[in-house]
Amino acid sequence: MHYLLDKLHRDHRNLEKILDLLTSQLDQFLAGHESDFDLKIELLEYMEAYADQGHHPLENVIFSVAKPLVGEKAELMDRLMTQHHELASLTRTFRHSLENIYQGGVMSRDELEVQGREFIALQRQHLALEEQEAFPMLDVTLQAGDWETIIEQSPSHDDPVFEKPDKIRFQTLFEYLSQADPAQK
Repeated sequence: MHYLLDKLHRDHRNLEKILDLLTSQLDQFLAGHESDFDLKIELLEYMEAYADQGHHPLENVIFSVAKPLVGEKAELMDRLMTQHHELASLTRTFRHSLENIYQGGVMSRDELEVQGREFIALQRQHLALEEQEAFPMLDVTLQAGDWETIIEQSPSHDDPVFEKPDKIRFQTLFEYLSQADPAQK
């Protein structure tokens, strides 16, 4: 497997950790328990800063290069790229809702739950589709020359939590992950 597919696979494992943490925080809030809004907002800021601005653009380059090579599966490449735009919009909307509540705005728990559950479910469905269908196909379809083209066109964007931690911007998230996994320190 090409190292970029390995990187994307690692990113997905990290994104799943973020979604698990967000699910836990959302469950606590909706159950009426203490919930960390700073953490929830940072989770979504991370999704915007890395998933939407680094991870998905890299995947879009790969999908664009692969599209003419995959025949009838070209529709899958288009669908995944469209989902990237839709997920970015959902991330912004959900973050804005959380920030509004944190700043004293009014939103029903039901409305917040629908937004949060939809966001998490669609993110997980997207990751599963890439892992189960797209990545295996790309692994057998793309050749060395294709990967060279992808590398030339790829954005350079480090993961600000899992690769090169920005301990100031993502302080709450980093502290939480460090407590959960001492190897993150």
